[in-house]
Amino acid sequence: MLTNALLPWRVAMLAGGLSLLGLVLPAPSFGNEPSPERQEKASDEAERPVDLLTALRQGDVSVDAEGSGDGRMTLSLTNKTKRKLRVVLPPGLIASGATGQFGGMGGMGGGMGGMGGMGGGMGGMGGGMGGMGGGMGGMGGGMGGMGGRGGMGGGMSSGGTMPASMGMMMLGRLIMSLVGDRDSWDQQSLMSGMMMGMGGGMGSMGGMGGGMGGMGGGMGGMGGGMRSVPPTGLPFATLNPKQTRHLPTRLVGLSEPDAEQPVIMPAKGEKLRLGDISQLTEDTRIQKALKRLAEDKAPQTLAQLVMWKVGSGKDWKAIEELARPWSNAHELTLARTFVDRLGAPSSDETGVLLYEIESKDATGESAARELRDAFKGKSVLGLKGQTGVPAEPKGPALACKVQITGDDAVVQVATSDGPARSWLAAGKFTLPLTRMKTGELNTSAVADGLAEGILNRVVRAQLALGARSKGKPTYKIKIENASPLVLNGVSVLGRGSDTESKILSGISISPQRSMTLPATDETVRLLGLKKGIRIIAADLSAL
Repeated sequence: MLTNALLPWRVAMLAGGLSLLGLVLPAPSFGNEPSPERQEKASDEAERPVDLLTALRQGDVSVDAEGSGDGRMTLSLTNKTKRKLRVVLPPGLIASGATGQFGGMGGMGGGMGGMGGMGGGMGGMGGGMGGMGGGMGGMGGGMGGMGGRGGMGGGMSSGGTMPASMGMMMLGRLIMSLVGDRDSWDQQSLMSGMMMGMGGGMGSMGGMGGGMGGMGGGMGGMGGGMRSVPPTGLPFATLNPKQTRHLPTRLVGLSEPDAEQPVIMPAKGEKLRLGDISQLTEDTRIQKALKRLAEDKAPQTLAQLVMWKVGSGKDWKAIEELARPWSNAHELTLARTFVDRLGAPSSDETGVLLYEIESKDATGESAARELRDAFKGKSVLGLKGQTGVPAEPKGPALACKVQITGDDAVVQVATSDGPARSWLAAGKFTLPLTRMKTGELNTSAVADGLAEGILNRVVRAQLALGARSKGKPTYKIKIENASPLVLNGVSVLGRGSDTESKILSGISISPQRSMTLPATDETVRLLGLKKGIRIIAADLSAL
């Protein structure tokens, strides 16, 4: 229940299987498409982005939507024009059916049971991050078994659907084969040009030698930060003339939760209609929340917590109890922070990496000062770098303390705990203070080594053999997020590989969660991953 004024329509919809949008507004929706006579204009220009609802209203596309039974819907889009279209999934998109109303969140990320917990932690990382708990593992199929009203059906444990990254380091069909869904919404980086090729270029991050210098602006090149994957834009799909694509799209429930069946999702095959959130409610807070969640590619679990709060008005204690089977403390904290900031004038990134860089004695003060200057104003792993580590965190964050001693620096990494009230040790490592032939500190190389060391303690990828298929080996790629933040994307590189790094964007892994992706033997070979995987950059976010 979003507002009392909408309650009668919601009841009618549930009773009669009608679409709320069809009752309230005559606006275009699935099954109610305008068919104006239009004259096609021949054009050789490249396709321009068009909002899905706008394209539908103009008669450029026809759309059919139905539930998948796993917390998603499938949008079947057909290009009715004689030109190529680039259809963008708009933030604020909603789908309505007999089960309820849902917000469209794109095709990225994992479901509410699709991401595993961190299990025994990220072993081999200096002793940190251990004992993270079982997370969402061992839930007997995620959120399945809820029954009734076409709820979660068989659960949401089939894993996340990750689209191709069509900008920056394009993987194209390789990524599609990596994740299994060839038809999926694409993600494009907000940055232009090829990764590692900005301001003079770096090739790939393997064999960097002198660190991250030569990028035009020092270490602020990769999407504006050190070891940072540039953010992505809105999901889109490219359709050739008369082409039809079937696109999996994640959903977030907009109906009020109840104790018997907290999360309601459309049943498999349930017909749905599209519209905009403004057609469902005039509550600007609800509208803003849904749009921002879609724009920020929020994980499904986190998005559901937020929409429950802003839509139902329940207190956080009640929401925590309802979400106990499938959420963790870190997700609840991020959801609280997100809701608290809804009225803020700026929607800039709030995730931070806090750091202290000091010298044990006067001889290392010069190196400490140079390293502090190198970090000043930079983002690291997609997070804003801020000097000073308080005794207690003020929100979800990473922290590191660096003490320079002689030719080395000892680095201690910490993460905020679930409620973001105290720090948890995440490992310790020694960082060599490499110098140039002149004897001066190689600041860029040392700063990059520091960023890499932090990254290795909060994000990890593993390659494992899967079952053989048609006589050929298959693999599983597991990406673990041991941070208290959302992992939006990573850049991976095969160990010992001479190929360029590849970006997996829009993965949206919640804090203390993991995502496992199937990969063919051909994919692993072409990406140079057979000897293992290195995570060399990441995009972490607090939304």
